Amino acid sequence: MSLKTLYLKKAYSSDTDNILHDFYIPALEVSIKYKRLAGFFSSTSLAIAARGILGLIKNGGTMKLIVAPRLEKRDLDIIINSYEEPKKYIEKRMLEELENLEDEFVRDHVFALGWMIANKKLEIKVAIAYYNEYKPLGFEEIHHSGLFHQKVGILQDLEGNTITFSGSINETATGWLENIEEFKVFRSWELSEEDYCNADILKFNKFWEGTTSRIKVIDIPTAVKRKLIKIAPKSIEEINLKRWLKRKVKEKREEIKLWDHQKEAIKAWLDNDKKGIFEMATGTGKTFAALGCLKKTMEKEKRLVTVISCPYSHLERQWLNNIEKFGIFCDKIIADSSNYGWKDKLMDNILDIRNGISNKLIILTTHVTLSMDIFIKIIRKANVKLFLIVDEVHGIGAPKRKKGLVEEYQFRLGLSATPKRWFDLEGTENLFNYFGDTVFKFPLKKAINTTNPITGKTFLSPYEYKPYFMELTDEELYNYERESKKISKAYYHSKDKGEKDKWFSLLLIKRQKIIKNAVNKFKAFKKILDDMGEIKDCLVYCSPQQIDKVQDILNSYKRKNIIQHKFTEKEGVKPEEKYGGISEREYLLQQLAKGNYNVLVAMKCLDEGVDVPQVKIAIILSSTGNPRQYIQRRGRILRRFPGKDSAIIYDIIVVPTLSGSINSNFYEIERKIIKKELIRYKEFSLVSKNPIECLELIEDLEKKYNILV
Repeated sequence: MSLKTLYLKKAYSSDTDNILHDFYIPALEVSIKYKRLAGFFSSTSLAIAARGILGLIKNGGTMKLIVAPRLEKRDLDIIINSYEEPKKYIEKRMLEELENLEDEFVRDHVFALGWMIANKKLEIKVAIAYYNEYKPLGFEEIHHSGLFHQKVGILQDLEGNTITFSGSINETATGWLENIEEFKVFRSWELSEEDYCNADILKFNKFWEGTTSRIKVIDIPTAVKRKLIKIAPKSIEEINLKRWLKRKVKEKREEIKLWDHQKEAIKAWLDNDKKGIFEMATGTGKTFAALGCLKKTMEKEKRLVTVISCPYSHLERQWLNNIEKFGIFCDKIIADSSNYGWKDKLMDNILDIRNGISNKLIILTTHVTLSMDIFIKIIRKANVKLFLIVDEVHGIGAPKRKKGLVEEYQFRLGLSATPKRWFDLEGTENLFNYFGDTVFKFPLKKAINTTNPITGKTFLSPYEYKPYFMELTDEELYNYERESKKISKAYYHSKDKGEKDKWFSLLLIKRQKIIKNAVNKFKAFKKILDDMGEIKDCLVYCSPQQIDKVQDILNSYKRKNIIQHKFTEKEGVKPEEKYGGISEREYLLQQLAKGNYNVLVAMKCLDEGVDVPQVKIAIILSSTGNPRQYIQRRGRILRRFPGKDSAIIYDIIVVPTLSGSINSNFYEIERKIIKKELIRYKEFSLVSKNPIECLELIEDLEKKYNILV
């Protein structure tokens, strides 16, 4: 057996491959030399670098390993301020790492490396990055400089055949079975891969020989070497590595079965020259309909780069999960600020496509990144067919963002429950000109009333609508009327419809500032809490000015023990170790799903795309007249979920006065504004489980303002 006889893929990802059994074990079983440029020194990184090493040991093979010391700011301060010799301090820090080997996987593999050192089968060198001759770089500085970002491994067999692998191999993860790895493999005997293979070998050799600028390489400190030898067993047979080689059985993937309306949507898009918009209510499966379009396109196109753009970066990970569920397997990359070094990684992937090393690539990004010059420049280098899928497509129509809608994308698909942009006819027109017409519609009313043949229930949950009307305080009403008087004067003196519409829009904005944070809303909020039964699986939508007060009310509410957390743009979107390798936002949604939080107090970032199907209750303290926002918010809580038969929407609605008289000076303009409120109110009412009850509540208001919606 040799490396040449193995079935080796060009790329591996732990999302889709069992890397231990598909790559490490078979490759190391036929190798006699193993060189590894690892990440930062820790007992875990040593153990992960040693995965699958039993075959190499049995072959009598040798290993060379390069690691970097992980120095935090406090370590650098000690070295600099105390003039302590860096090498001695690094030795001390490395010894601390080896003191407590509690994890069995880590311990067994570190013991194996210790045995290899004792038997002269392993050499370890330490690469220290320096800012200048006297000052080592800390972990954060090294991380941001990218010096040790690209990990490299080199394997050689008895015949001299060599393979290299390089990529984002995470060697500091604590849960090694869930460790995320993505790397490319290059073979020395393949002409098209030889240069890449040689580049990896050259990189390792430069580190090993200490010829890389700003890097000093030393042998592993003597005390650390002795420690590894001391803890190692006398015989390799004493180390039970075999137990870690058991194949992890993957759960059988449940095949996604598309609904009839999703199949209809896919056909409509294909028939429209692979362009168009899906106008589908939240929760009716537009993501899988889009992935159905992608799968059909990938089957036909030999080489394809697909870009999926989302309004927020945490939605990219939802797409990643759905792509895997749907059974689409190819290289994938997240390209935005949440992925450090994304520009270089994206360029590497695009060059692999361009050079024929890979044929299919999915890029997940945000609307902001999609429109960046550097992103567009890199994408244009692909030299293959491009497919653009834009989630919540209405968000891409803004002047700055629409820059990303370049002509190079041959296939185009937009997704939204509400693709038309509010008060932006030009932006809406640009979207439809680029993507094409809406090729398929599945509105919320239809989704609530159409039975899913698989479940026997409607596609979306029915809901009960509970409005709470309130009026402005005397002071708020005074300010409201003062602003209205100023603008209504200009409104009535306007000569044409366009000018009147401009002043009307301005009044809406001025009015919104007053009613959005009306103090009586908090009284209504407390009344809702009193009227509710058990408070759980709940979202509260509020404005930035309201959020602190809302949280105070929830925290001090005596009758019920409410555990809540805010969900705003300040909550992180980057994966963090303290949240188990996921982002803070993903963690909060998980905790809500598990029942560890009763309520999430949210602002705009929960309006679009986020999957929270377990939520049964929404309380709307703050809303705009923008149909997209209230449709999205309603859709958030109507997704089907086991044990969820229906939902409840509490809506706090402000009118200037319920009992007082209307100022005749701006009766007409006030009437127009109330009419807009009632349009939203009636839309919520008519589709609800209790429409008659809701419509009766506004009879007096309609009579007062002489409105028939």
